[in-house]
Amino acid sequence: MPDKLNALVMSSDNPIVGPKTATQLRAFAAEPEPETATKDQVEVMIGKLAMATAQAKVSEAEASARLELYWLALSDIPVCDLRAAFVDLVRTSKFLPTPAEVRTAALLPGARRRYAKSRARHLAWLHDREWRAPIEAIRPDELEALKAEAGKALSA
Repeated sequence: MPDKLNALVMSSDNPIVGPKTATQLRAFAAEPEPETATKDQVEVMIGKLAMATAQAKVSEAEASARLELYWLALSDIPVCDLRAAFVDLVRTSKFLPTPAEVRTAALLPGARRRYAKSRARHLAWLHDREWRAPIEAIRPDELEALKAEAGKALSA
């Protein structure tokens, strides 16, 4: 989505947009949700996060069980949202976050995307409800002719 359109969608303004912008907004709102992460993608992200943060030594079986818990908590989240959360958590976490903490961090980008789509639908709806094609201005000579006709009609 173009920056100007993104700024409009994320603002609190409710302008009546034109047909071209309304078409772009509808196309954005109709885009499907991103694909959810695969189990391998979740395991790689959590493994890298574990390497980047402090944690206690665990057995192979416990590590496998933990990965399964992360998968259960994160299996319904789009991979792009998990990547955004992963980058944020690598930058801010001193210890390995719990599945709930990773999930909370991953839900924020999705919430922004859903809000933007909701706003895009709203602005397209406003266009459908309020927008009118611009009216062609009357040339001065046509205005004078209409005045003359109206004057004759009123005096008769």
